[in-house]
Amino acid sequence: MLTTSDAHDIDVVELTAHEEQVYIEQESRRLLGMSLEEFRGRWEAGDFRDNDDPKVTQVAMLLS
Repeated sequence: MLTTSDAHDIDVVELTAHEEQVYIEQESRRLLGMSLEEFRGRWEAGDFRDNDDPKVTQVAMLLS
């Protein structure tokens, strides 16, 4: 159990749907160098099925 002296302050920021899409787009471009639209299309087509790059996983986990 954490006591007050052990706890860390954590700020939680809730994003609007638009802000969430902007964030995911930025992460897709930053991590993979491609737009979210391109990533989503390739993801749904199975292009990354055998890809174990953690950057692909990071972006995939952000998809709705």
